[in-house]
Amino acid sequence: MRCSMAGYDEGEYVTADEACDILGVTRRTLDRYVDAGRIRKYRRGIRNVVFRRVDVERLKRELEEVRPIDDEE
Repeated sequence: MRCSMAGYDEGEYVTADEACDILGVTRRTLDRYVDAGRIRKYRRGIRNVVFRRVDVERLKRELEEVRPIDDEE
């Protein structure tokens, strides 16, 4: 099933590069998250891949919960 983005708010979506910056990951890692079903990508036009900002923020919270904390003592 295709998802239409007609009438979408520009602020609701971020580019793949913006998603990487928000998440603090590489493009390859972002692609792995997509392949694993952790985040969904959308196509804007022919070549542009975008992500819903709320999905990126949700994944960021999930990643922060599982990252180890380094003790500096």
